[in-house]
This record gives sequence, structure tokens and C-alpha cells, in this order.
Amino acid sequence: MTARRSLLAILVIGPVIALAARSLAAAPQTTAATDVLASLLTEVHELRLAMERSATVAPRVQLTLARLNIQEQRTVVLSAQLDRIRQEQANAVLETKKLTSELEDVQKAVLQTTLDASQRRGYEFEEQGLKRKLAQQAVIDDQLRTRETEAAQLLSAEQSRWIDLNAKLDELERLIGPVR
Repeated sequence: MTARRSLLAILVIGPVIALAARSLAAAPQTTAATDVLASLLTEVHELRLAMERSATVAPRVQLTLARLNIQEQRTVVLSAQLDRIRQEQANAVLETKKLTSELEDVQKAVLQTTLDASQRRGYEFEEQGLKRKLAQQAVIDDQLRTRETEAAQLLSAEQSRWIDLNAKLDELERLIGPVR
């Protein structure tokens, strides 16, 4: 909208300046009039350059902002995924501790008591089941560690992209220049 106003100002002010330049050219030239005219022409030239710069930078700023928003959303989603994986890891650790404790109790029960053959087989069967569950739990733990590493790396890469886009936005802001 500002670019349109500036363009409109040039379209209105430009002919006025041209008319003033003609009338000054037709009149006897004085150094004061020439200085004013040169000053006005310089100002119009600077305004045109500023408008051209704004016209080229504004779309880039909008595109970079859109990309930055998308990147931020990706980062938020990946961060939530990483948090979920870490929660799953904490639950898996608790499950492993529980199974280990149960296995130790069963093994103690087998060693400490004199059991008949059927009770002993029952404890041994339970012990084998707990060992299988612990082996499965170890696989789950490994998978969760792998998933966590991959998710952390992916999050780090997305955060780096976000930082790069933010730096580009800063660069574009510098191109626009100071606001008067």
C-alpha cells in the first residue's frame, strides 16, 4: 500500500516538478533556482530508487515470512514428537525396572524355598516368561533410543533452517533501510 502511495505521489509530483523545471529553464537562470532544481531532481531520483528497492524487497520479505512460519510449525511439531518419544522412554525404563524386580523376586523364591516339583516348574516357567519380556523390553528400549536420536537430529536440522530464514529476514530488513 505504501508503494502505491509513493507511486501516486511520483505521478502527481513528477509533472509539477517538470513544469517547474521548464519554467525555470525559460526564465533567466540563477544559481539559487538551479540549486533548488538540482535538489528536487536528486530527491525525486532517491525516491524512485527507494520505491524500486521496496518493490523488489517486499515480496521477498513476504515469502521469507511465510517460510519462517512454516518452519516454526515444523519445529513445534517435531519438538512435540521428541517429547512424546522421551515420555515413552521413561515409561519403558519403568517397565524394565518392574520386570527386573519381578524376575529377581521369582529367582529368590526359587532359591529360598523348598518347593515341590510342580511349584518349581511354575516358578521356572514364570522366570522364562519374565526373561522373554525383558528381552522384548530391551528391543523396545533400543528402538526408542534410535527414534529419539533421529527425532533430535531432525529437530536440530529444522531449527537450523529456522535460524537461517530468520537471518535472511534480518538481511531483508537491512535492505529496506531505516524508516524515516
